[in-house]
Amino acid sequence: MCKEQNRTTEFGGLILLFFSILMLGYFISRNNFVEEIIFFGIAWIGFWLIHRKKNNSNLFRFGLLLRILLLISTPLLSQDYIRFLWDGYLTCEGINPLHFKPSELFHFIEGDDFSVSIYEKINNKEAYSTFFPLQQWTFYIAALTKSKLGGIIVLRVIIIAFDIASYFVLKNIFQRYAIDQNKLSLYWLNPLVILELTGNLHTEGIFICLLLTSLLSLSKMQDVRGGFFLALSFCSALYSLFFLPLLLLKGGKYRWSRFLIGFIPLSVLAFIPFIDYNQIGAYFSSIAQGMQSNKHDISLLRLIHTFGFKKLEFIYLFYYLFAGVIILIVSWKYRYRNRKVLFTGFTLIISITLIFSPSLKPVHAIILLALGLCTNLTFPLIWSGLAFLFYSYFDDSIPMRLKNSLAISTFLIVLIILYKDLKTLCEK
Repeated sequence: MCKEQNRTTEFGGLILLFFSILMLGYFISRNNFVEEIIFFGIAWIGFWLIHRKKNNSNLFRFGLLLRILLLISTPLLSQDYIRFLWDGYLTCEGINPLHFKPSELFHFIEGDDFSVSIYEKINNKEAYSTFFPLQQWTFYIAALTKSKLGGIIVLRVIIIAFDIASYFVLKNIFQRYAIDQNKLSLYWLNPLVILELTGNLHTEGIFICLLLTSLLSLSKMQDVRGGFFLALSFCSALYSLFFLPLLLLKGGKYRWSRFLIGFIPLSVLAFIPFIDYNQIGAYFSSIAQGMQSNKHDISLLRLIHTFGFKKLEFIYLFYYLFAGVIILIVSWKYRYRNRKVLFTGFTLIISITLIFSPSLKPVHAIILLALGLCTNLTFPLIWSGLAFLFYSYFDDSIPMRLKNSLAISTFLIVLIILYKDLKTLCEK
């Protein structure tokens, strides 16, 4: 009788999750926040019903089914995929996507239906691309189809493949450190993970897979291999650099020399096709400007600006200095901890840098979640449930004051739970 009730609850949870993902993936646009949050809430109810039954026998199949459900959907909650396909198209044509604004190339694409259809939907035609080499090669593969839907499907298949790999890497980490296997569902069936990676085609899923693989390799004393995969993750997103101080301090002279053999050559080689090394400063400056200028990205520092503090340059300078100090403090504190506890250090490093980042998106919570599941910290899971509130900024019918209130509430809740997590760590 009990088993039958468990199966009924699990099936009911899957139906709720399936229906919500279907609606958010195919029918509800990002300018309809009320419906978005309703269906996201329903998805979380379904997700939690499945998780609390602690039945891992169908876990992988359920998660894979929900990702395949979105295979042919056009992203409705994000327009980032348009810029992905644009950059990929330029690479196909032998044009470096990092060197030109879209507006500078309109004369070049006239007569090409595929590129014109993409160009018309680019949100900011006056912005340089800021995507890293591994992302650019992924966009290139997708753009080879010369079709918007074809490119979307190729990108989605690649992201699903990396997400599957992340599932098995996490499973391996959990087995290695005797972590409760039921926590796998908190990543694999998490509505935010499914919608932001598979649904919205955000390439953070590639970064997460490569980062976890690197950390798993380093935990096995496979330093060259770990450095190699960390280089690949760096070629997908800048965040990998934040972990270098802790990894180098932990490894000691013998280990970090082997680690850097894997990290440095690949990092340099990957950027060669895209970066003019006389303009490296300008490239990273454009990344910083892009982070600060996207009106749909939210940050705690930008909220401070809305409350009357007008010196933006000071605010961003404070962020970079503060983040650097926190990284060094946490790295020094955790340098002699065991390999499992290192995941706590990694989570704290990335969490502080993201909370105070000039540009924060819902997808960034997934990076925290993937690392946080390897620890006893609870705030990354809470953040993954609240991050969807940031979608209010896409709905023009919602007053800005209400949007800011939702964002501030999210930050406060996350910071309070983070404080409680830190207090628990200090008491142990």
